[in-house]
Amino acid sequence: MKTVKGVYNDNDQLLLLATLVQHNPMMAIIFYIGVISGLRIGDILSLRVGVVKKEFNAFEKKTGKLKHIEFSDGGWHFISMYIDKFNIPFGELLFKTTRQTVYKYFKKAGKDLGLVDIGTHTMRKTYAFNVFRITQCIKQTRDALNHKYVATTVLYILGGCLWAIKRAFRGRTLANELYPSYPSKNVPEGPYNKI
Repeated sequence: MKTVKGVYNDNDQLLLLATLVQHNPMMAIIFYIGVISGLRIGDILSLRVGVVKKEFNAFEKKTGKLKHIEFSDGGWHFISMYIDKFNIPFGELLFKTTRQTVYKYFKKAGKDLGLVDIGTHTMRKTYAFNVFRITQCIKQTRDALNHKYVATTVLYILGGCLWAIKRAFRGRTLANELYPSYPSKNVPEGPYNKI
């Protein structure tokens, strides 16, 4: 199984959402719910109309725990419009699709934007990085994901932290940072001095 990455840049998150809206609005709703809630794809696909509200509790199959979810007014309006437009009856599944189909749409939208390693678990990794970025606390992030071990949470947010470091050092080398007065033309090229 290939490892997927989160989408760490706010603009890329919005662009991916907008691209999914163009491809298939249902996929955009799935992505939105995943990034806002941190639910796994199986849990998202089991949501039913009437259970999903502006504020509700969802059951996580893997952990057996309830997770409290609250949408913004705009987010709830987005979901409500989808339910109304497609006239999905009360009690029916909110999304009649498979995880494989969701994966294909996410992969295509990511490819259109030049984002690599995008899949259904991208939502959860994006959520993890967003929680960590806001709280600056690994324990709160672990609790939000319902992870048993902090080490698992660290793996989720590590990609986002590396992205942030790489972005901060864009165009600079490690040699330039350690020895700013040393002429970089004399530093041999190699992976050890690129960040």
